[in-house]
Amino acid sequence: MIHYHGGPITPDTCAMKAWKGRHAFISFAHSGQINLAAEYCQSFALDNGAFTAWKAAGKNKIDWSDYYEFVARWKNHPGFDFAIIPDVIDGGEDENEALLDEWPHGEFYGVPVWHMNESDERFIRLCNEYPRVAIGSCGDYDVKRPNLAVARMK
Repeated sequence: MIHYHGGPITPDTCAMKAWKGRHAFISFAHSGQINLAAEYCQSFALDNGAFTAWKAAGKNKIDWSDYYEFVARWKNHPGFDFAIIPDVIDGGEDENEALLDEWPHGEFYGVPVWHMNESDERFIRLCNEYPRVAIGSCGDYDVKRPNLAVARMK
């Protein structure tokens, strides 16, 4: 398993030390250190920033075109591992499926998010269709209730 160190890490000198030869996870919502991560890390992955946008504005109707362009700029970098496909925080399976259909970069570059309040069938299907699947906590499985999340995964 690869451990990705989330950013931003400030100041930049600390980021360079933390990331040198390691792996970074860069949020589109806070992408100011992407060049630093690309230079110092063994590899990096991109997060769509949906949770940050939702938390800041309660906003789920996001125009993802800028994120898609951001991924397009970085997906051929030798250190690029993957990008999290946009997801709808507090959304349903249909809304998240629509974003999978909209994703322009294919299964190799994209990682879908399965939210823990979604069906087991969707999780199994995503695991069969993608090399990786991210697991998102929400609702009853919020990070404030880790025991429920662990029980759900068993």
